[in-house]
Amino acid sequence: MNNNIEDFGANVFSLKVMEERLSAPTFEKLKRTIDVGTELDASIADEVAEAMKEWAME
Repeated sequence: MNNNIEDFGANVFSLKVMEERLSAPTFEKLKRTIDVGTELDASIADEVAEAMKEWAME
């Protein structure tokens, strides 16, 4: 039987994962959006979506 508590949160597109997969400027803009609540900069949306898709398919 699997221990679900040990696995909880293991598959999350976390800040660490974002930083590894996004360019530095995109990561900084996305982090600012998360931290401050600003509107997502449309110029980074495609890169973020592609990184999330690739990560999710692994």
